[in-house]
Amino acid sequence: MKKQIRRSIIAIAALLVVQACSTDEEAVERDAETEHTEERVVEEQDEETAEGLTERELYLIDSDGYVVPRTFSLPHDEEVLRQALEYMIDGGPITEMLPSGFQAVFPADTEVLGVNVTNEGTAVVDFSEDFRDYDQNKEEAILQALTWTLTQYESIDRVEILINGHEQDVMPHNETPITSLTRDRGINKEPNVNSVDVTATLPSTLYFLNENEHDLYYVPVTRRIDQSDNRVESVVNEVIHGPALQSELLTGLRHGVELVDEPTLNDGVLTVNFNEALLTENEGTAIATEALTMLTKTLTAIDGVDSVTYLVNGSDEINARSGDALPTAVTEDHIKELVSQ
Repeated sequence: MKKQIRRSIIAIAALLVVQACSTDEEAVERDAETEHTEERVVEEQDEETAEGLTERELYLIDSDGYVVPRTFSLPHDEEVLRQALEYMIDGGPITEMLPSGFQAVFPADTEVLGVNVTNEGTAVVDFSEDFRDYDQNKEEAILQALTWTLTQYESIDRVEILINGHEQDVMPHNETPITSLTRDRGINKEPNVNSVDVTATLPSTLYFLNENEHDLYYVPVTRRIDQSDNRVESVVNEVIHGPALQSELLTGLRHGVELVDEPTLNDGVLTVNFNEALLTENEGTAIATEALTMLTKTLTAIDGVDSVTYLVNGSDEINARSGDALPTAVTEDHIKELVSQ
């Protein structure tokens, strides 16, 4: 009987050792996967300048309450995601860099305890307890800023939140569900003032303008648009229609701008053909930077669109405000170059 007991104890001990080893191996594998994914994030968007700084796009809150992407030159850091989130903390290192009228989104004294990225594309963010000390009226804005900042990287599709290592199903104040944060939740969502039929519409991201003390910037909004055979055409027409009347936003398009033909998409290049009202600069020969940026940001946000070919009455001989000819296929990088000229 004693031998049987001893054998049972030995067997249990061996099992515990095996389980411990297995757990350690799994932890190592998770760490390796996380490190590998973080390396991919660095490779995706880590253009270091001559001064040793790196451009990062962070989502902040403007004076009208909109969640807005702004680009900052930050010290080079291998921990891209952690750095981005730390620069979104009120009273943190972003303070002296904030444009007039903007504010950071996370409560003061919040700490980013960790950011792990799974191979399935989920960024798991662990905040300290101070994360709970936010203004409940900004709860949705905080979620949008967090989600859109991290999902700008191709390797990240969704975000999960931990507080001091504990999983969260809802936010602490308004109990907003947060089990799966993706861009499908929208950003700066427009109210459905006309009782929009959700089953017959699709959410789309449109970009409009806002201004604060001569600082002109672009604001993404989510608007539900009627489903149609040519979704791109519907999106373009909504941009032409302009921002909602009750909003504070502006448009860079002149009255009278219309599509001449249906847009076409081939191998990621979208071709859009407008009438001459698109050209408002340099005696009607050039497109305004604001209009070009607003359209390009909106159109490249559509799934499958990588760049845009602009035509006016079928001609691609279009100039930017600087007088330079537009590239055949315009991307956001091209716009940055044109703006800097």
